[in-house]
Amino acid sequence: MLRLRSPLAATLLFIAILIPFGVAAAPADQAPVRLILLGTKGGPSILSDQRLPQSTALMIGDDLYLLDAGYGASLRLVQAGIPLARLKGVFITHLHSDHVLDYPSVLMNGWASGLKHSVRVFGPPGTQAMTDNTWKTFQVDIGLRIDDEGKPDPRQLITVKEIGEGVVYRDKQLTVSALRVPHPPFKDGQAFAYKFETGGKTIVLSGDLNYFPPLAEFAKGADVLINEVVHVEAVERLAKRIGNGSTLAKAIISHHVTAGNVGRIAREAGVKKLVLSHFVPADDPLVTDDVWRQAVGDQYQGPIVVGRDGMEIKLDD
Repeated sequence: MLRLRSPLAATLLFIAILIPFGVAAAPADQAPVRLILLGTKGGPSILSDQRLPQSTALMIGDDLYLLDAGYGASLRLVQAGIPLARLKGVFITHLHSDHVLDYPSVLMNGWASGLKHSVRVFGPPGTQAMTDNTWKTFQVDIGLRIDDEGKPDPRQLITVKEIGEGVVYRDKQLTVSALRVPHPPFKDGQAFAYKFETGGKTIVLSGDLNYFPPLAEFAKGADVLINEVVHVEAVERLAKRIGNGSTLAKAIISHHVTAGNVGRIAREAGVKKLVLSHFVPADDPLVTDDVWRQAVGDQYQGPIVVGRDGMEIKLDD
């Protein structure tokens, strides 16, 4: 029979019994985690300054991880009070321009703002070429500022990894996994969803895709699922306004996931919170926040956040 020699020992044993096996607390030195939506519009066109194309900031302590870099990402970071010089990593879901148009700006603006440390960039095949062409585009400016201002060479700070499926990055505070997702007209292995595990929290970013049941398993039990969404009737109205009719509408809808199927994936995954972003379309006045919630809520009964540019997503409620 176990004999406890002091009240303190008895208390410690009692606490240990209350903590279930397999439940690990976040490390004591884990930095605070913040998640900020920077751009929430789907598609590359600029319709207003209320919604800009897709980008999201994941802050772990002072380290900035940028998830996609659609047009305006640099501006939105400044507006959020996040110095670009804190950039530590970039994760690109695919190479549509509404996800990467500001990528060169992020690199150059970060460098101009005092970036001196190494930055890791992860993305599909073509990411290295995009980065190389950024350096070619700005080679005159880079050379002059290195010689004239004594800046470090940004080409030596940025390292690109073109990814496949599975764990793509891990350090003491962050593990990132990727899942290949279907996003026509891209080929298999050219579009990805990401899962970020940090501070005892799991955040999944769908990227662009059509209905894909494996995403539910990938996002199983996630604290937050950020998912793109298309509204079929609104796309049909958009196609009529533009003039391409059913051909355009069919293409757009086939490239993305409907609100009902977003809710279905969130329900099957059992995610704790669903955040809608990358709205397609983002400018239909008939599609209000309540319309988005209702369209998704027919399938998913948990908390639904209709994302807005600059919105911080709470991770503890």
